[in-house]
Amino acid sequence: MSVEATNEELREVYENIPKSYDGANRYISFNQDVRWRANLVKTILKYCSSPLLILDVAGGKGELSYVFNKIYGKKTEIILSDYAVNMLKMAIIKDDKVLASFEALPFRDNAFDVVMSSFALHAANNVETVVKEMNRVSKKIVGIIAMGKPENRIKRIYLSIYLRFIMPYIPIFAGGKPKDYKYIYYIYRRLFTNNYYKNIFYKYLDVKVYEEKALNLFYFVVGFKKQKS
Repeated sequence: MSVEATNEELREVYENIPKSYDGANRYISFNQDVRWRANLVKTILKYCSSPLLILDVAGGKGELSYVFNKIYGKKTEIILSDYAVNMLKMAIIKDDKVLASFEALPFRDNAFDVVMSSFALHAANNVETVVKEMNRVSKKIVGIIAMGKPENRIKRIYLSIYLRFIMPYIPIFAGGKPKDYKYIYYIYRRLFTNNYYKNIFYKYLDVKVYEEKALNLFYFVVGFKKQKS
């Protein structure tokens, strides 16, 4: 099972969270995105207690890296990678930044103690390619949170309705615009169901934790690098 972040750790993150923090993941995760990121960090540290070099894949503005720094509280080097220049320019962390596609990571094999990603893999054209790349550049641990799709048909229908007709309008109360959130439904619609992604994780990783959250809309996975895939 994943390691739960304590209330004190979450309070530290929330109290210092930048105003520029992206709200989209909060709305689609039922306000659980920060907690899940904190739990991902805690679970990663359970299996790799003293990481020296970390890669945040498709990290956007660095939200996961930010939470990692808050939870870990020790000196470590994080490299934030993303394919969008504007995201890297708006980064909320001061660590190194690399412009890169997560389907072709410009790093040598076994370069990082930890390779992690949150709320990004669902945007990939080929999730297996990304997981294979993350496994390649890791020498210890891979940790991922991303949007999936339930096996249960009733849940799929409910979530389709929520993501298409309800979720885009919730950000209005925080000053957001519905048009900026409607793309999430179209990403969801093209996804395979979760068992497809689960099989990929078990193919490339020695999985220690696999969980599904929020009506199985998200998967949470942490595993050791497999030396041979």
